[in-house]
Amino acid sequence: MPEYDVVIRQGLVVDGTGSPGRVADVGILGDRIVEVTEKLSGSVYREVDAEGLIVTPGFIDPHTHFDGQATWDDRLDPAFGHGVTTAVMGNCGVGFAPVRPGAHTELIDIMEGVEDIPGTALYEGMPWGEWESYPEYLAYLLA
Repeated sequence: MPEYDVVIRQGLVVDGTGSPGRVADVGILGDRIVEVTEKLSGSVYREVDAEGLIVTPGFIDPHTHFDGQATWDDRLDPAFGHGVTTAVMGNCGVGFAPVRPGAHTELIDIMEGVEDIPGTALYEGMPWGEWESYPEYLAYLLA
């Protein structure tokens, strides 16, 4: 069994603390960064050469309107392709839960008017009827 699942080698690590960037290796085990140091040794499942690249923690996008898209797109591109690892939804007081059976038209109209999201995408893309409450909506997204 390897010590690390992934080691990102020799990238310029900019950690978001305000400290100057430094060239280092980043050791990852499971879904956690377990070590950042000048040179990691030990067994590794996969290595990524980051020489000449910047290695940063994920970015938080605090204002998105992925509430609909999250029901049909597990990648939420282009945001996550650009390094976003956390997206906050339900902004502007608009979300798709809770929703009474048959009341989704009102929510679509609001989202279309406030955020200019095409209603056709929300009508056709979202699996209406799969949830009513907010906990059911979250369970659907996490399934």
